[in-house]
This record gives sequence, C-alpha cells and structure tokens, in this order.
Amino acid sequence: MNKISNKVIILIVMVFLIASVSFIGAAGMLLSSDMRVVVDTAMSPAINQGDIVIINKNPDTIVEGDVVIYDATWYPQPVIARVVSIKNDSNGNPLYEMKADKNPDPYPGWVPLKEISKVVYVFPEIGHINLMIRGL
Repeated sequence: MNKISNKVIILIVMVFLIASVSFIGAAGMLLSSDMRVVVDTAMSPAINQGDIVIINKNPDTIVEGDVVIYDATWYPQPVIARVVSIKNDSNGNPLYEMKADKNPDPYPGWVPLKEISKVVYVFPEIGHINLMIRGL
C-alpha cells in the first residue's frame, strides 16, 4: 500500500508541475510577451531567485518604480532592476536609470525605452526546476 501511495503522490506532483509550466507558457503567449527565470537575488524580496517573470518586450511607457529587464553594457546577461529615475535626452526621448532593490546605488548609465522590457507578472518559485537543470 505504501509503495502505491508514493507512486500516486509522485504522479500528482508531476501532473501539477506540467500543468503549471503549461499555464505559464499560455499566459506568456496570451500577453505577447516572454518569460525569464530569475537567477540572482538582487531584487529580493520583491522578486526572488527561482521566480519566473513574464515580460512585455515593447512597453508603451515605463514609470518610476516599474521593474524591468534590459541588456546592460556592463554585464553579459540581462539585468532585472527597478526604474529609479527618468530624464529626457537632448531630443526629448526618455532615458531610465535602474537599481536593484538590494543595491544602495543605481546601475551605471541611462537606458532608452527601446532597450527595456517591462516585468508584468511574477510566478513565484516555479523556476527552481529550471535552475536545478541548468546547475545554477
């Protein structure tokens, strides 16, 4: 009886995980967005390592306080951060200053809107399986 119970529990967990991943994929497609697994802790406790974020690759606007992802010139991987300041360039186009919640200082440089994806939803903890597979 105990061996059967263990197999049933494993089957239920596997079905739940597959359903969760399918749901996240469907949500990403419905939003015409993309998904990313968070690999570091710089945005904790708002966004944690192992969370999956749904991002809008072409946001119309970004405001102070929004969480975004962008390709920083100073780091080889996409960076997740919070917008802490906005200014306009000489042509009136907005530029954004970013900072991770755990960092005391903003990241270097100002980033134009065309290089920013906006985090629109966070699925907590679901990305840990991906991180384990990748050895992170």
